Amino acid sequence: MAQRILEPGEIETLASRDVPRIILADRDSLFAARAERLRALAATSAIGDYLQLLAVLVDAQHAQLAALRPERLAELQSAAMAQQPPAVAAAGMPPLHAASLARDDEWRSILRALCRTCLEHGGFPAEAHGVLERLIAAPDAWLDAQADAVLEVPGAAAIDAVTAPFVMAALQVYWTALALAFKPTDLAPMADAPGLCPLCGTPPVASVVHARAPHSSYRYLSCALCACQWHFVRVQCSHCGGVGKDIAYRALAGIDGDEAAAARDAAVRAETCDHCHGYRKILYLEKDPGVEPVADDLGTLALDLLLGEEGYQRVSQNPLLWQASGD
Repeated sequence: MAQRILEPGEIETLASRDVPRIILADRDSLFAARAERLRALAATSAIGDYLQLLAVLVDAQHAQLAALRPERLAELQSAAMAQQPPAVAAAGMPPLHAASLARDDEWRSILRALCRTCLEHGGFPAEAHGVLERLIAAPDAWLDAQADAVLEVPGAAAIDAVTAPFVMAALQVYWTALALAFKPTDLAPMADAPGLCPLCGTPPVASVVHARAPHSSYRYLSCALCACQWHFVRVQCSHCGGVGKDIAYRALAGIDGDEAAAARDAAVRAETCDHCHGYRKILYLEKDPGVEPVADDLGTLALDLLLGEEGYQRVSQNPLLWQASGD
């Protein structure tokens, strides 16, 4: 049966009463599904070896999250919630704001455990071994400074792009663990900053159009840090708010070179905005139920190269792939 695509105004009207606003990450499936998708993409990707190694890292994330004992998890969550002033909650601001929350030392333990697991795997190249060993031995203060950098804490040092994927991987586990204390009804998209995560204030890595009720046909932005998803109207730039003729969709053409068909039918597309000249990927679960925001963003780097040649800029970072400043 054909589906009618709702216009932005219609969706905004429905959103106030019908649309589930928040989807929170599932502890048991988040990293497991991401690792599975990375391996599936690796089978046909030009960067397959890299995606396979990232799958090892994501498996380690899953193991670290699962290993947190209930009493330790409750302790971490309670300490984080105690930092939230009543005025923040009343104003609807992110309760686990990434750039201001004081982190427990647990995040560094998670980081070092991830690095040890990757070293023990044996499949990482020699250069990566050096990076992993450096992270394990690094002073706590340096690791905290790098965490501040990737979380964009004001005044933070420059990002070490080589170590950043591992630092971010540990922070993802830590923030996902904290987020388990919340229910979807505890949160709502921020009226003053609808393009930022309502749980931790981090920009999204991509957006997802769901295919199953009660989220079917609705678009959700997906947080790069805690994996919270929040409703955001379709055909609107998630960076600047541009709408209408400023918005277009691009995808990699198939073997027949039909760009129009690709932009219509691809499971992963780029939503470009001619107002801000930025873009983010948008994933369609009805086209491929296996798509995953972090994995499929990485798996379509050729689309990033194409858009970069045409003058468009990514408006947020993939959490597992960082570029040195100026690249």
